[in-house]
Amino acid sequence: MKENRPRRISLNPFRQVFPGWWVVTACAAIGAYGGGVYFYGFTLFFNPLKDELQITSAQTSIVFSLTRLEGAFEGAAVGYLIDRYGARIVMKVGVLMAGIGFLLWATVVDSYWTFIIVYVGVIALGINGGFFHPALAVANNWFIRRRAMAMSILGVAVGIGGAIIVPLLAYIINTQGWRTAAFLSGIGLILFIFPLTFFIRHSPESMGLLPDGATAKSPNGAPLRSDTQQSGDGYQEQRGTDSMLLEEVNFTVGQAFRTSSMWIFLAAITLRFTAHTAIMVHLAPLMEDQGMSTVAAGGAVGLLVFLSIPGRLVVGWLGDRYAKRKLMSGCLLIQTISLIVLYTATSVWQLYFFIALWAASYGAGILNWAIVGDYFGRARFATLRGLMGLVYSWGAIVGPVYAGWVHDTTGAYNSAILVFAIITGASMILYWFCYPPRVAPSNTSLSESSEI
Repeated sequence: MKENRPRRISLNPFRQVFPGWWVVTACAAIGAYGGGVYFYGFTLFFNPLKDELQITSAQTSIVFSLTRLEGAFEGAAVGYLIDRYGARIVMKVGVLMAGIGFLLWATVVDSYWTFIIVYVGVIALGINGGFFHPALAVANNWFIRRRAMAMSILGVAVGIGGAIIVPLLAYIINTQGWRTAAFLSGIGLILFIFPLTFFIRHSPESMGLLPDGATAKSPNGAPLRSDTQQSGDGYQEQRGTDSMLLEEVNFTVGQAFRTSSMWIFLAAITLRFTAHTAIMVHLAPLMEDQGMSTVAAGGAVGLLVFLSIPGRLVVGWLGDRYAKRKLMSGCLLIQTISLIVLYTATSVWQLYFFIALWAASYGAGILNWAIVGDYFGRARFATLRGLMGLVYSWGAIVGPVYAGWVHDTTGAYNSAILVFAIITGASMILYWFCYPPRVAPSNTSLSESSEI
């Protein structure tokens, strides 16, 4: 008779956690720092750089826009490298390059041209390639049923980083100068953030696992995916619940770009990026134009980021249960209203009301990439996202420069804000009608990427 052995029970609660969550946590920590010193932090460096280098608002905005242009072309190559070689090696190179770039920015920049060379050619190159591209690819690879929540955790981490680091940067810039702030940012990247890249794993398949911790595959070997529902127009639309599992599908690059869904989505995200990026780049100067000090403006930016954190989690939770395109439209409706409030603001309290509304809509950003994963699969996610950047990044290039030009010529941002409200409303409509692709490709499984 076969002996019945007692089942061993692990007393370590951490062993019960799906490894994908630990990988996402490492990506989140990296993203939190990058979000604080780069994405949200740039607006604090705006006026000090402009004053020291004696350049205009438009010229300063051009530098940021050039980082987007560089990121657009770099993203296509980085996306291919991530899908081909894995996220970890790309992250290692990017984080190290960004850290060196911040050190150079603090020590060698003494003219407009050296500012462009260092910020665009080193810092942005490292950040664009080593932070957000690979982190989103990792979350997309490790999760299907919980994709929106995994990506929202990355967004929340960036928000937490901004809420903590931005006020600290504002204090350092106000008391020690922008160069000290930049130097300390670079030291932090090299000493504390670079070691975290060793914990990154590109996909569950690279560890002999399946997405979401699944224990079964479909008959043809493809991982199982989350629930879908039939829309009124005959499209298969992912709902994100657990009531049933369907086979995962992966589009090739050519198949994805031959769908109308891709081009409607690109139009929507380009319009959204135009307005959103411009406001975020000019947020601190805009607040200072209303009478805030540099420290108060930094606090306002930190407050915005802090208030956005609960909304990002809620949007992630909802995104795994309801149609993401409709949630995107709802978020952009709130964002449009917030811009109208900003346009009519005449007091500090109205500015804080704008911040509250803008923060409430901030979770929309992470849904962009969850939609790409839902519509087109995991196998070419990073490549698709990189190629899409060649299109939508133009909005992030034009928006900040336009806002800077308006301020230089009129002395205020009002007319630019009105334009951004209109195009955000247009983006809202496009997202609503961005249905999933009608025709799905043959079912395939994710190709394993090599790790270094």
